[in-house]
Amino acid sequence: MRVFKKKVLLSNQTWMKKRRRRERPKPWSQVDNIPPDVTLEILSRLPPKSIMRHRCVSKLWSYLTSLPSFINSFTSRSTSRPPTLMVTLSSESAKYVLFFPTTPKPSSYSPLYSYEITNLDWKDSRSESIHGLILTPVFKIWNPTLRQFLALPHPPAQHSSSRGWSSYLGYDPLECRHKVLCVVSKIYSGQPLILTLGAQESWIIISEGRCPIHRPTGGYGRCVNGILYYRACLLGDDQEIIMSFDVKSENFNNIKLPEGSSQLYMIPYEGRVALVAHDYHVVKLYILKDAHGHEWKSFIFNVPSERVRM
Repeated sequence: MRVFKKKVLLSNQTWMKKRRRRERPKPWSQVDNIPPDVTLEILSRLPPKSIMRHRCVSKLWSYLTSLPSFINSFTSRSTSRPPTLMVTLSSESAKYVLFFPTTPKPSSYSPLYSYEITNLDWKDSRSESIHGLILTPVFKIWNPTLRQFLALPHPPAQHSSSRGWSSYLGYDPLECRHKVLCVVSKIYSGQPLILTLGAQESWIIISEGRCPIHRPTGGYGRCVNGILYYRACLLGDDQEIIMSFDVKSENFNNIKLPEGSSQLYMIPYEGRVALVAHDYHVVKLYILKDAHGHEWKSFIFNVPSERVRM
């Protein structure tokens, strides 16, 4: 009888322990009880590597770190930190991404962190880093800091790859929005496509008459202070020009190149778009002063010939 009572007592105690264990809240189940604004504030102060690791904590955290408001907040905080230099190395099957400090100690040049991208379906990008995002040739947006890829919807049939296309990534600093501009490149067209990155992504065709009939002539675009610039030719004119696209208003404008200029390389310079040309030991810099007046300010630098050869 005593043995039976002892067994019953032990079984009751075991049952109570299991019940308390089931009812005890798990530590990781309490993260969703933190107010979202507090969670966002905490996550925005973490380094990118920690953010990616904490995305696995809960679905809520994964959702919060994907919000445009969080990305903008994270980016604004990142601009106050010392900038980093991103270097990419590519092989046949992978791309290696390394981040280096821009102010390293003389004795240390090791990367801050690095990672590898496998199953690569592209090699070269179609844009520089535009406010933290990069456009790839396969219509994917790459966020190298958060190690994320976003597949974009492909353009409609009339903008199929058989007709050729050039795509550019721009950023509007006033409304904090990225937009992708797609222009047919093999024929002249006056109806480019625009896609705004966000919750509902779909291509919008620019109405006829709003954009000069032109075709891109190759090369990367440059986005400077909300204006996207790329090289193009107008219909009926073989002279190359620069086409500008206001990312916010979605208005186009053509800009004539400086007279006597050739083999120009487009760069951002002190908040303006600029062109660089070199001829042996002479380097010419053209800075756009007035886009509507096609006015450029030029500077000439003489460089020793041995330096140019180097």
